Amino acid sequence: MMTLMVQDRPAAGHGFETSAALARLVDGMGNDRFGPALASYLHSLCGADHFAAFRLGRDELREVAACCVQPEHTARDRVESYVKQGLWKHDPAMTEAQRCVEGAGAAIIHVDFSDHGYDDLRPRVYPHVRDRILLCGRSANGAFGLSVLRADSHTPFAHDAIEKLGLAADLLVAMLAKHADVCQSRPNVAQALTSLPEIENCIVATSPLPRREAEVCARILHGLSSVGIALDLAVSEETVKTYRKRAYQRLVIGSERELLTWYLAHWSRWSAERFQAAASTALH
Repeated sequence: MMTLMVQDRPAAGHGFETSAALARLVDGMGNDRFGPALASYLHSLCGADHFAAFRLGRDELREVAACCVQPEHTARDRVESYVKQGLWKHDPAMTEAQRCVEGAGAAIIHVDFSDHGYDDLRPRVYPHVRDRILLCGRSANGAFGLSVLRADSHTPFAHDAIEKLGLAADLLVAMLAKHADVCQSRPNVAQALTSLPEIENCIVATSPLPRREAEVCARILHGLSSVGIALDLAVSEETVKTYRKRAYQRLVIGSERELLTWYLAHWSRWSAERFQAAASTALH
């Protein structure tokens, strides 16, 4: 495996950074157009057929975006397995990326699939891949990795293609960071409301409520009735109503709708701060 540190890059404005491609990427930040726009840009830049981008933490990896030049052919199942099943922890290139992002500059890692470290990983994650480059770097808000792939039907990445990718490293890391931050700033309602421990931990961490009042509010948000909350906490229904009234007074709200609005605003910031803290820990 070869690692190339990217240094002494020329100023922005080289020929391959066309205004149209950059405009599409900027326009796609924070929405579903970002993946196809980045796939198209990488294809024109270095001949990539597919990419997957991640935000790196010490013990956590989060997908930022992934797309094929032909979006309908995106290997979603393999990207999800790579992240959710922890396959990335056994990826030699990702191990090298975690080391490289501790440095000052971006790095390009050209993957050697003949490495025995890929004996199990390649058929599971890269079955139809000819060549792979992993670009990694960091912004002020965290570390990022960009896995760029060439399909079996094509030749490996040419030397000049790898150079072009290196020249665009700062731009790509900055755009991934901005896209991730914009997406992170919006609450994921499904995740925010489906886990009772998540709801409860957030309320305890971000509010002045005593524990019992926080537990009651968490169960209201989770969809339990007063009777259900009473059974779950082993208290009377009247006690539940008393805790709810006190909690609403402390939070200066008057209804379940206002409680939901209050919670989502706090959960969004709390969730973002947790991962940013984890990413910061990984960098220091």
